Amino acid sequence: MKAIVIGCGRLGSAIALELYRKGNEVTVVDKDSDSFALLGNEFNGNTIVGIGFDKNVLEEAGIQFQDAVICTTDSDEVNVLCGKISKDIFMVPQVVARLYDPRKAKIFESLGIKTISTTGYGVDRAIELLSYDKMDSITLLGARGDTELVRIHATSNVEGALAHELTVNGEFTLLAIVRDKESFLPKADDVIKTDDILYFAVDIQKKHKLKVLLGI
Repeated sequence: MKAIVIGCGRLGSAIALELYRKGNEVTVVDKDSDSFALLGNEFNGNTIVGIGFDKNVLEEAGIQFQDAVICTTDSDEVNVLCGKISKDIFMVPQVVARLYDPRKAKIFESLGIKTISTTGYGVDRAIELLSYDKMDSITLLGARGDTELVRIHATSNVEGALAHELTVNGEFTLLAIVRDKESFLPKADDVIKTDDILYFAVDIQKKHKLKVLLGI
């Protein structure tokens, strides 16, 4: 994967390093060249000094060839602007933005931009969003983002399971199913089918357990 990280503070540098360690081609953009010191000696990707929403800077970073852009500056406004330019002008498939104010989440989502919070799991959260296969984040709930609404494409691994088997009290709850473009609220004995779209509310700390249960 080719990715641009805009903003090289603690979060941005950590995400860039993690992506680089996983074998991705990473370019980091920041207005302050001194910030690149946070990347350390291990990072051997590209660094560009400039404003993250400057079209010329983005083109220099090769945005037109990128698979993902992660906006991690200290400004929600700058992050949404960088994200919108990446999404609307350069058609970058995956755009993730840091969000300080969770009340703005709906705005980001309406623009097709996934969000991460400033809490400790921000790095893991960003990597998870970028490597999404069959679980898609819809939104985080609450000021700390302790609960998440997710959408999951049911595979043959869960074919034949009963709806009540996919709810664990206090951990995750199956809220709705979309099948053949029709949605319904599941009854306890409804049978899950391959290619169902499942909507869950899940404790952020229990997502791994849900993935294991669903075989994804």
